[in-house]
Amino acid sequence: MPSSAPDLDLGPLRAVPLADRALHLPALDMLVIADLHLGKGDVFRRAGLALPRGGTAGDLGRLDTLVAATAAGRLMILGDVLHGAANAAAWRAQWQAWREAHAALRIEAVVGNHDRALAQAGLGIVLLERVHREAGLVFRHDPQTDASAPVLAGHLHPVVRMHGVGPANRLPAFWLARARRVLTLPAFSAFTGGAEFRPAPDDAVLVCGGDAVVPLPARAVRPAAG
Repeated sequence: MPSSAPDLDLGPLRAVPLADRALHLPALDMLVIADLHLGKGDVFRRAGLALPRGGTAGDLGRLDTLVAATAAGRLMILGDVLHGAANAAAWRAQWQAWREAHAALRIEAVVGNHDRALAQAGLGIVLLERVHREAGLVFRHDPQTDASAPVLAGHLHPVVRMHGVGPANRLPAFWLARARRVLTLPAFSAFTGGAEFRPAPDDAVLVCGGDAVVPLPARAVRPAAG
């Protein structure tokens, strides 16, 4: 399994960030991801964009490795499970085969802004409230502060611009806004864009690079101008 960085301080529970864009909560037997965006490649191809196939298979293969390595009994998806309609989509057979191979895994999801069709999709996922509270944590899609507890969220697809790394020089990142007690996870799907951000001086920023999660000083994270 790709290595983890030091645990993140979320208060009540140990939270282990993993290099493949996931968070492990051992006390809850839970693997947490955000923004799976099943079917996004199909939507773009129908719009006339020539994109390579295999995005869903690649994402599910990565997820397979993470579930096996952590031995998690639960998978929590922080919204945007889908991207577009769920009926007759090319990715459905891949998802159904993966779900059947993990029949004992409890999969739960809070609803994201792309999940209008999720309730009728029949994907073997337990749908939760938009704001789910458990074990002193709040699970939701959009990274809004909650006065009562630390928040785990997605939606923003945070990335950090790294000098000389990759064609776009941007890597997915975990962003823990300490004052707000909000941890925003990187988008799990490899086929997503990303948003650069400006952390506060005491925030924690962890970049997912290959097989490692690399902490960066908040002062080193600066979005591109414009």
